[in-house]
Amino acid sequence: MKLLITGASGLLGSRLAELAIRENHEVYSAYSQHQPTYGTPIQLDISDKNHVEKAFKKIEPEVVVHTAALTDVDKCELEKELAWKINVEATNHIATASACINSHLIYVSTDYVFDGEKGCYREEDQANPISHYGYTKLKGEEIIKEHATKWCITRPSVLYGWLSHKQNFATWLINSLNQKKEVKILKDQYISPTLNTNLAEMLLEISQRKILGILHTAGATRVSRYEYAVKLAEVFNLNTDCIKPAKMHEMSWKAKRPRDSSLNVDKAMALLNKKPLTLNQALSVMKKEEKTHEAAAQPKLT
Repeated sequence: MKLLITGASGLLGSRLAELAIRENHEVYSAYSQHQPTYGTPIQLDISDKNHVEKAFKKIEPEVVVHTAALTDVDKCELEKELAWKINVEATNHIATASACINSHLIYVSTDYVFDGEKGCYREEDQANPISHYGYTKLKGEEIIKEHATKWCITRPSVLYGWLSHKQNFATWLINSLNQKKEVKILKDQYISPTLNTNLAEMLLEISQRKILGILHTAGATRVSRYEYAVKLAEVFNLNTDCIKPAKMHEMSWKAKRPRDSSLNVDKAMALLNKKPLTLNQALSVMKKEEKTHEAAAQPKLT
């Protein structure tokens, strides 16, 4: 399978490229700034329509996985034009170019398309984003449905895992607790934490099987951020005393966050062979990956 991944140096894209190469797929890794470790690197400005079209016509990928996005929720709120350019306009270029060469397009969306009033959202539930980030990702979904010929929209929730050049909630927490820093974590916000390795495995299967439609590809456990933080600390043998409970109303965010954006993953459980992992299973995988990550992060001797 010839696979093109956007955002291939990111937390999800890099893991997907690694797993796809391991299964002997031909992988093209599109990136903006950080050159990817895995796959044939393709520097691609996804906001440039002509650049995208030329690259797609040259490579002619069978499957495109669009992971690239501006995911900083507060930055999206403050820099709305930039968020629109990356999350909406660029997605339009990707969808149109994919349709021109009849590629199967997989779009990685987010749980933030929901308002968080209900929780445990199913694929068919009404989207109602309360932040500009969520709004741009929902517009991206609408563009995929309108312009792509063969598509799958996937929705994870709070992606985490190992990545050397950028932190996420899990690695930030591990680093903070290692330094014995006190951290305030929300007890009243509920999520379905998603390990990058687990999501990459699901996306690879969706690519291979050319699965269509909307699919929730989050972790299989609904937890508060506080419960998640305590469990993660326990798995990594870190002191939980530094984890202090907080409430959403105490936060000084620029953008609103959903109170409960947890996702129902029954459809993925029934459909996929690589199923969503429970939090315990996923953290066990992440713990096993720690040594590999540490070795990769070591400076190379010349």
